Amino acid sequence: MKKVKLELSQDQYKELLKLIYIGDWVVDEPENIVLNDLVQHIFSKSTEAGLEKMVEYDKELELFMPSIAFDEEVIDIVDDYEEECFWDHLIYRLADRDIHTKLGKKADNMSMEEKIDLLDPITEEYVKEFEKNGLDHVVVTKKEAAKKTVVAKKKNVPIKKKAAKK
Repeated sequence: MKKVKLELSQDQYKELLKLIYIGDWVVDEPENIVLNDLVQHIFSKSTEAGLEKMVEYDKELELFMPSIAFDEEVIDIVDDYEEECFWDHLIYRLADRDIHTKLGKKADNMSMEEKIDLLDPITEEYVKEFEKNGLDHVVVTKKEAAKKTVVAKKKNVPIKKKAAKK
């Protein structure tokens, strides 16, 4: 197997440690032996790089682990990333739902360009809404409750709640 050597400054190595840690966190594949070996190999060089405070060796587990200080540094990066992903996914899924509600199965047969042309203005509206109000205006209607309300309105009869058993 061909080996690759890297020469890194301490700052570059520190950034590599962050990338490796975050990548391992996101990928989360304990069964991926190649990835786990890579993480352990990179972490094992922390003392050599003068960054022994970032990584600790757990004798019981026989693994190099991020220190609490390093974990706290990286968790802010991961939290920011997850926050951004949450809003991106929410906005896209709501816009996609709106297109499917409006166009039905026709939306499934659209080219990606056509769909993007429709999604862009809708996502922009959601971006503006969420930037201004966060989740304050989001309301979830449960299907069962919605069905009962529709039936009651059609029959013009109020929905009765079941009496509590004594």
